[in-house]
Amino acid sequence: MHITRAEMDDLVEREAAKAAASSNGRSAVAVLNDGRLRHTLITLTAGSSLNEHPKPESATLLVLRGSIVVSWEGQSTAIAHGGLFVLPDALHDVLADADSSFLLTTIAG
Repeated sequence: MHITRAEMDDLVEREAAKAAASSNGRSAVAVLNDGRLRHTLITLTAGSSLNEHPKPESATLLVLRGSIVVSWEGQSTAIAHGGLFVLPDALHDVLADADSSFLLTTIAG
């Protein structure tokens, strides 16, 4: 399957509206799957977060809009639009500095 940039941009807009309307300021939707490989679009409103959770077997994130901060074991990294990040092999959380969307790519267990 192929998703064009325009289709991804439209999906980001729709999920941003869902996140804005939700009580927790979040939205997530599966974008593509290929065997165990998963691509999930996650959208967070400014100030909302994903609470501490473990890293899947392998995981990267690509920020498509806004900026986020990933924190783990007393460390943190800010990732802005266009940034690609390999998640640390540790419990971590994610906080949106601004309304943000990112593509999470994982290998499902």
